[in-house]
Amino acid sequence: MKSRDLHLHRFQLTRDEGDWVVYKEYRNNVKTKIKAAAKDHTFNEVREHKYNSRSLWKIINNIIPLKEKETQVYSKDPKTVADDFNLFFSSVGRNAAATAESLAKDNNVALSKPLSNVITYPSDQLFNFQSVTCTEVQRIIMAMPSNKSPGPDKIGMRVIKDCLPIILGPLTHMINCSLMTSTFPDLWKISEVIPLLNEGDHEIASNNRPLSLLEVVSKVCEKVVLNQFSSYLKEFNRISSHQSGNRSLHPTETLNIFVTDTMLEAIDNKNLTALILLDLSKAFDSVSHSILLHKLSCIGASPEAVKWFQDYLTGRSQYVRIGSTKSSARPITHGVPQGAILSPLLFCIYINDLPGSIQSCNLDSYVDDSKLYKSFCIYDLEQTTINLEADLQIAAKWCLEHQLLINPEKTKFLVVGSRPMLQNVPTEISLTFLGKTIRPVLLAKDLGINLDSYLSYDDHISKLVSSCMRKLCQINRVKDSFDNETLKLVIETLVINKLLYCSTVWSNTSSNNINKLQSVQNFACRVFQG
Repeated sequence: MKSRDLHLHRFQLTRDEGDWVVYKEYRNNVKTKIKAAAKDHTFNEVREHKYNSRSLWKIINNIIPLKEKETQVYSKDPKTVADDFNLFFSSVGRNAAATAESLAKDNNVALSKPLSNVITYPSDQLFNFQSVTCTEVQRIIMAMPSNKSPGPDKIGMRVIKDCLPIILGPLTHMINCSLMTSTFPDLWKISEVIPLLNEGDHEIASNNRPLSLLEVVSKVCEKVVLNQFSSYLKEFNRISSHQSGNRSLHPTETLNIFVTDTMLEAIDNKNLTALILLDLSKAFDSVSHSILLHKLSCIGASPEAVKWFQDYLTGRSQYVRIGSTKSSARPITHGVPQGAILSPLLFCIYINDLPGSIQSCNLDSYVDDSKLYKSFCIYDLEQTTINLEADLQIAAKWCLEHQLLINPEKTKFLVVGSRPMLQNVPTEISLTFLGKTIRPVLLAKDLGINLDSYLSYDDHISKLVSSCMRKLCQINRVKDSFDNETLKLVIETLVINKLLYCSTVWSNTSSNNINKLQSVQNFACRVFQG
């Protein structure tokens, strides 16, 4: 670099063409050496942290960023922004519940209290917490990922694992005290919220989504409860078969396969299928605690267990952190805790009886993603439309009674069938839902799959191929920074896993689409082999 600068200085004095050529040679040589040194540094960093997953992926994400990160600067004082954001995030559930009530009034939906009589189970069929052993707590902790962000206490899971020989006994005792006394420690109810920009102006709270961070020790206690309660619900078959969320061996793929097979069978029988994808806004945030506790009693939780869940849900608070600035804490009065291990199961219990209220159609859910569908003959179109509207009304009434805001404007309606059969469907077909007219669309996204009315998956494959090719081009530009083992890991994680997601659902697509997918795999092989 010193020689380069000397030759630059000489050229600036002489303005001689020969001195300029010499300077350019030195300059290009320096650039080449800097690039080589940077590449070697990255390669050595990857090799050094090869067996530390968190550090390795931090390096990989710096080399191949998932999306461009922008440093966010706020025009207001950070404390003011944090307080404004916390006011918005903490009131989302309450506001959604109020909007649901207003929606019911505007559409003359008569609401009743959704509190049915508690089913009386024999004492040996009630759920009660059992004391947990040190061995089980240790197994739970060692199975939990070490790379998750810590909560307000800033104690990460890596620290817990390193200190486990010393703290295992006291920690197990704390968890057992919580379960046996039906209390949940107040310090475990505080969450730290980090705003993550979705799109638009980052200073507008509604353009951000909250990332809630809870103390990792509280998650160990939650995992103990989840294991015990899930085993009970499975043993006594208390969760609806129409709910796939939080059930072992029931990922999104199995639900997609089941519904797709129903639609394909209808096509084979020269029938059509009406598919309605319901949209619930802020569903987790607007759960009513009193209704949820009642449903826990109905599903078999003992009074002592219900009391624990009551203490777990109530008395919670959160603050927003922007950089190093924290807002004032605000109470949370609605919803299941964001980022908590128990929340998906509690929500599944909350909507467990929704499918049973539907009369003519089928309703299946994956946690808060629900779909209403019915296969029919084209000659029964008029009656099917009546049945669909009736069941939509039932689903809407059920959701509004449970303070869940169902959004008719974002609800999607598809008529699925073969091309010849769809030509017989009148173009003016529509459904009336909470005062809105819903017309069929040709494309809609459902559980990560872009569905079309013909089940051709052309749009899904096109977007999938485009996404994978872009990622492979990014990897190809920096692949010299990785050894073969790490490069294989990167390609499998960022590309192959995308190709495999729900592949059993769309694998019957056209040969043209299969060829496109094969081209992605061929390119991946070329990137890996050099």
